[in-house]
Parts: sequence; structure tokens; C-alpha cells
Amino acid sequence: MKIKDYFTPKSLIYTGIHQDIGTKITHYQIDENNVIKTDDFKQLENRKDYIQVIGLSDIEKIQSIKDHFDIDPLILEDIFNVNQRNKLELKKNYLFGVFHVYYIDDNVIKNDYMSILLYEDTLVSFHEKEPVFLSALPLFIDSNEDVKIRSIDYLFYILLDIITDHHMSVNDLLEKRTDHFEEMILDQKDVSQDAFYLSRKDLLKLTSSVEPIFEQLNQLLLSKSALLNPQNRPFYDDLTDHLSRLIARLHHTRDLQSHLLDLHSSNQSNKTNRIITTLTLFSAIFIPLSFLASFFGMNFVHFEILQYEHALGLFIGICAILAGFMVLLFKKMKWF
Repeated sequence: MKIKDYFTPKSLIYTGIHQDIGTKITHYQIDENNVIKTDDFKQLENRKDYIQVIGLSDIEKIQSIKDHFDIDPLILEDIFNVNQRNKLELKKNYLFGVFHVYYIDDNVIKNDYMSILLYEDTLVSFHEKEPVFLSALPLFIDSNEDVKIRSIDYLFYILLDIITDHHMSVNDLLEKRTDHFEEMILDQKDVSQDAFYLSRKDLLKLTSSVEPIFEQLNQLLLSKSALLNPQNRPFYDDLTDHLSRLIARLHHTRDLQSHLLDLHSSNQSNKTNRIITTLTLFSAIFIPLSFLASFFGMNFVHFEILQYEHALGLFIGICAILAGFMVLLFKKMKWF
């Protein structure tokens, strides 16, 4: 990105890494009887619309949304900035949301970016690449009667519910890993620090993704916005309950990992202390022996005891007795 781009007012710049993915628009036009699919932003009368935009590299194609929907240029700029924090912003006649979604794919935790625009009868979602976490959504739209009958904010609830379910699955995996770390620390007194660090990092990312949405969704519900149909309120209440329980579990897992980290550090300190104690005991035992060896090894001219025929055996015996005495002394003092 060039320096001048940072100072261009209301410049539309895609900040992600998926520049090679072309922009594809899938437009679901929904009424009580059927669902029609198109590939543009044009709307038909008396229909609800869900528009899924995949690939943010074609800026010109995406910004044509301004021809069909009232959207603030700053919000459009935010859509292309995939480094946004998770948030829900209520504007005059629409809701803007940013989500970093975490999900499990082949037992690996991955994340995707999604931003949304919710109007009175239209929902638009933007994705950098094919949203794996929404793979079941097209079939759901085609087959679910509630999507056809209820207002479009019901589909917004479905998106949030899917995201929450994925986050719960990720938390389940993190809890299993934490239990495994706990077993290793208690049984083996050791743990892979790299794996433990990555697990804590994933947990913090997930927590920072869930908490803002929970708080701002509660504020949105309290505002009684016209964008949220009162008939769908029970679904949102259930969703906030799930989010509340998820946050409680995340905090529990985070606290447990903090305790495990303290326990691991204590185990490592104890291990180091045992090693130092062992080395100190050996050093203490050999200090007097080294003194005797150096004393009797001096080159005195008159050293009569060295002429004694059993001097070597006597010296070894004295050293053994002295070493044994020191071991018994340390044992009595409970140094080991």
C-alpha cells in the first residue's frame, strides 16, 4: 500500500491477503413461496433480500452497492478494512456489524472475516473468501419456512446463531486441550510450552471476539430498534443466553489455564531447586574430601605418615567415613 493511500479521504482499500479471489455476488430474493437467486444488487418488490458478497478484491464492483442502498462512505471503507474489531453499529436506517469468526476445520482452529449490513428488508454479508462456516446456509434458506415467512432480521439471528455455535465448538476443543495440559502437569510435571501458549492465544482471541458482540447485541436489543422485529425477540433472547454461557465458560477456561501456568511454573521451580540441592549436597560432601586430598598431596620433605605402608588404605577409609558421616548428617537434617 502506498503512503498517499493513507491520506486519501474515504479511500476504498482492501487490507486483506486474498487479492487473488474474484468477487462473486449471490443474491437470494425471498418471499413466502420461493427463493430466487441472482448475481447482482438489484431488488424486486415485495421480497426480502439476502446478498452474499464473496471476495473483496473487486472494489469497483462492490461499491456499486451504493446505487441500490443508502450506505455511508465511511462504512463502505470499513467493509474493506478486514482488521476491524468486532462491533455492531446502529446507523439511521441500517445496522453495520463486523465479525471475526473462529471455527474448526480438520481439528484446526481457523478464522474468517465477515461484515454485514442489515436494512429493514435486506441483509448483506461480505466475506474475503468462501465462508466455510456458512456452508449449510444456502440449503437452510431454500428449505426453512421461517426464513420465508419471518422478517429479514430472523436471518440475521440465524447468522449470529451459527457463529455462536462455531465459537462454542472451538471453546469445547480448547477445554479438552486444557484438560490434557492439566493431566500432563499433574502426572508428568511438565507440558509443551509452545502448545500451551498457542492454546492460550486462541482462547484470548475467541474471548475478544465474543464479548464485544454480546455487550453490543444487548445494547441493540435495549434500544428497541425498528430493524429487529419484536416477534423475533425470543430468538435473540435465547442467543444472548447462549453468549452469556459461552463467556462464562471462556472465563472459566482462562482462569484454569492461568492456574495451570502458575502450577507449571511452580513445578519448574521445584525441579530446579531439587537439581540445585542435589548438586549442593555433592559439593558439600566433596569439599572436605578435596581438602584432605590437597593436604596430603602437598610436596613436603618430611611427611612421615606418607611413609606408612597402609597409609593409602587408611586415607581411603577416612574419606569414606567422612563422606558417610556427612550423608547421615544431611539425612538427619532432612535436606533430601
